[in-house]
Amino acid sequence: MTRSEIRLEDLFLFAGVPEALEMAEDTQTVTYRRGESIYDEACRRRALGVLLTGRAEAVSAAQKRTVLASFAPGAVFGAAALFGMEGSYVSRIRAITDCSVRFLPEELLERMFLRYPRTAVNYIGFLSSRVRLLNGKIAVLSQNDAAGRLYRYLAENSDEAGRLTVPVTMTRLAGSLNMGRTSLYRAMETLEAKNLVVRKGDDWEVIK
Repeated sequence: MTRSEIRLEDLFLFAGVPEALEMAEDTQTVTYRRGESIYDEACRRRALGVLLTGRAEAVSAAQKRTVLASFAPGAVFGAAALFGMEGSYVSRIRAITDCSVRFLPEELLERMFLRYPRTAVNYIGFLSSRVRLLNGKIAVLSQNDAAGRLYRYLAENSDEAGRLTVPVTMTRLAGSLNMGRTSLYRAMETLEAKNLVVRKGDDWEVIK
């Protein structure tokens, strides 16, 4: 095995319980060419996706498809659509090189958790790590500091896809938010670092 690929048995799900691998033997591995969609509105899967080889990226819902995150072998996606998720949420993942993805369906995971409780504990640990990351974002939004005020302004003035164009100068925007220009730029950097907004010139996209 090279650094550019991962074996399914190396996945966090099977840590301490390798015998659970037998339940995943018949799961599907799908190959994708560079540029193809793995998850999007047209390709909905109620399954945990494991990137085995190649690279992929998460993109925003906007037409420009701003890159939000990059994935290397071993990355997992699709968890937010499993176990009771309702609504139209769909991860938007596309291949940036030729790659292969192993899909673990929701029904399989449920049976695996019941038969091998350790896999359920491993999955909870994975979800907990995701929650900790989200808590960092929530901390920004719940505070009445510059970053929180800027995010709320952008969220309230964006369209359904989170897009907006700021029609004023940074000086006027800072004044309307009751902060200095330096505080405004620091707030912008904070939100971008936490993947809460993506900015290109006067065009903004709010990740809600």
